[in-house]
Amino acid sequence: METWPIQVIQAFNRSKFGRDETKNYELIIYKPIQPILQEGPQCGIVALAMAMSNQSTNTTVQSIFDKAKELLYTIQGELFDARVIPQLYDSDANHEPCIKKGHRAHWLLVHGHLKEITSSPSNEYDLVLVQHGKSKFLGAFSLLDLFQSNGQLLEADPKRRIETEYCLPKDGSLQETLCNLFIAI
Repeated sequence: METWPIQVIQAFNRSKFGRDETKNYELIIYKPIQPILQEGPQCGIVALAMAMSNQSTNTTVQSIFDKAKELLYTIQGELFDARVIPQLYDSDANHEPCIKKGHRAHWLLVHGHLKEITSSPSNEYDLVLVQHGKSKFLGAFSLLDLFQSNGQLLEADPKRRIETEYCLPKDGSLQETLCNLFIAI
């Protein structure tokens, strides 16, 4: 841990396993990402822009938004289809993964992995290093929690379904467009 970048140490200490002294972690991979804070419902576009910035491209949030709007994937920047864009999950008040059936759907970018090396060969206690558009700080989320949260994205929040300013699947179902889908860049 003493050789980890300071952002990774801070994220680990804030994580759900950060205070568990019985576990040891190895930093498998970490690619620093410059955070971009979102304005409005643009978390998917912001996650994609952060990923693209790591690829040495000149892609901006605005250029992605303009293209997504031109292709009728979005109205305000919302994206409810993983087939067109990084990782989606239900976001709790502290931005950790939660189980809300898709009502708190939020995009993030996974760009690091901390492997728990003392308990078992499973991934039960592994952490992924993440960035999302609602915080400038690196996060360390449970990989298992993230998979479980993604796997239960079933429906758009009923409040969003009655608003006409969102580009949602016609029936409000997220099973075909978000549930159990991950984007690798």
